Amino acid sequence: MCGISGYVGSSDGLEGSDLLKEILDSQHRRGPDRTASLCWRVPNVPQDVHLGHNRLSIIDLSEGGNQPMTSEDGRYSLVFNGAIYNYKEIRSTLETEGVIFESESDTEVLLKSFMAWGVDAIRRYYGMFSFCVLDRVDQVLTLVRDRFGVKPLFYLNDEKSFAFASTPSAIAKHFNLEPQLEYIGRGIRQKYYEDETEITPYVGLKSLPSAHYMTVSLKNLEINVHRYYDLDKEAAEQREVLSTISFDRAKKELLDHLKRAISLRLRADVPIGISLSGGVDSTSVAALCADAGVKPMAFSFGDLKDHTSEAGLVQQLASKYGLKVHYVNLTAKEEISRLFFRTLRAQQAPFPHTSQMAQYAVFEAAKNEGIRVMLGGQGGDEAFMGYRKYYLFEMMNILSQKRWRDLPEFVFNLAQIVPAVAGRGITFLREGGRYFGKAQGMSSGLTLPKLDKTPSPGEGQGEENWKRQSLDITRYSLPTLLRYEDRNSMANSIESRLPFLDHRVIEFGLSLPTEWKIRRGLGKFILRQAMEGLVPEIILQNRDKRGFDTRHADIVRSGLGYTLRSAMKLHEKKVLGWMPEGATIDTYFSDQCIITNAPRFAEATSLIWLADPTLTSYPES
Repeated sequence: MCGISGYVGSSDGLEGSDLLKEILDSQHRRGPDRTASLCWRVPNVPQDVHLGHNRLSIIDLSEGGNQPMTSEDGRYSLVFNGAIYNYKEIRSTLETEGVIFESESDTEVLLKSFMAWGVDAIRRYYGMFSFCVLDRVDQVLTLVRDRFGVKPLFYLNDEKSFAFASTPSAIAKHFNLEPQLEYIGRGIRQKYYEDETEITPYVGLKSLPSAHYMTVSLKNLEINVHRYYDLDKEAAEQREVLSTISFDRAKKELLDHLKRAISLRLRADVPIGISLSGGVDSTSVAALCADAGVKPMAFSFGDLKDHTSEAGLVQQLASKYGLKVHYVNLTAKEEISRLFFRTLRAQQAPFPHTSQMAQYAVFEAAKNEGIRVMLGGQGGDEAFMGYRKYYLFEMMNILSQKRWRDLPEFVFNLAQIVPAVAGRGITFLREGGRYFGKAQGMSSGLTLPKLDKTPSPGEGQGEENWKRQSLDITRYSLPTLLRYEDRNSMANSIESRLPFLDHRVIEFGLSLPTEWKIRRGLGKFILRQAMEGLVPEIILQNRDKRGFDTRHADIVRSGLGYTLRSAMKLHEKKVLGWMPEGATIDTYFSDQCIITNAPRFAEATSLIWLADPTLTSYPES
């Protein structure tokens, strides 16, 4: 897990080395253990190639894992961010073909597998990754991003030069890029920022889409982008294979998939922890770790003295397995203010809720305890229909396909869940605009342009549910959640590993019938059944899905609202230019408005970021 960067441009000036230094400095927290770079002058072409790397040492802590890593013959050089979890298996295959290894790192396995098999090697990797391979003979760069975009990769190509990095800010600052208002608006109105396209927070800066690789000719900077993985195709094939198996057989296969995914993600030469909530996903990961004889230290946002927090459910799991849990709780006004700016600097873009701050605080607590790797439960909701919106999609599916025989069972399911979520009915109504065909989503008072490249999350209603799940994985949910996860973890020099995002688990989840995922008023039904006896029943039967419970209103009243208003007043003229005519910062962003108006917090972080994307004018965190 690291930060990567690179630049290709004219050999006449110092821009390449200057930009690389700026990126390396900005990405220091992604890889604090070692910073290094290389420069190669392309023969017969007035171009220099610069590659940079910030190393976070996780596997093989010796110098043998350092990057940029160059092959023995000098043809290839590699910079790599992420982890190839099945590197031992790939290494064994290569060794049978006579390949010799000098280190125990997954980086060397990646380099030598790419040398042996070319881009076909990508399909063999189980993991999260973004990397760049320089081929000095063919004079080409190959840049690759993992199947679901867990690891980011940004690039800029202005026909005279090409630059890439793991984070956007240094490139944007160097080239004076303007904020991308479509990106800002979609976060406010539709509650997602990233998707399967090239969109980024800046005009002119692109993101390599997940499941793609890109080649860059060093002779003329010509770019070609190729897809190497198609989730819908793989899931459709799985559905054919699994169409005849029983529920009990599927339950066993799911458990086997999760055990294998977790086993691979426990490969590390540093301390491992787990981000633990009171939900089914992270408790399942923790339970399967403990069942395998590994008891990672757990970190959870909550307070055992507060019966409304998730801490009580977390403690149920911890007591069952004897896990040590570090509970994170925010109380002091100064602490909340500092945490906001730390999170904003980590994200390098707006964010819509205090849950992103809580996530940062959990990673920060883990870092303070010396943890370098954290497991988490991200992806379970998308794979196994854990969100309440899937009830809406199932209803639309029944109506559009006139499946009247399925309607009574659906009504029964819905009746089971209503009592658990009735207290948040107003919240659902406020955010409903995103799911009922409104192209502009939730209403916003800011004078932002209309969205013209942002589909509504209501898209896909009436289609087969697994296809709508796929859209959440590639567009509406997971890409944005992975942005929060990557930036918050890496800002604390922690590698976040997510077993539910093993592609075999995702494909398996999408392949299952809807009635195995939604039943008895429970989402993720088959996962809950598979975990019986491993996760406490009170967690498995809990219908009150709350997400990452941060006590949003309490945090806003405890000083966050004041912090937001104070930050906006540092650039009051700019901020008022985006706000409704006649509105003031104090009234429009009062504590009560931030708490009760769904988009208001996202509007505040957006204005703070738009006023100063470099964040240099705000208090140090």
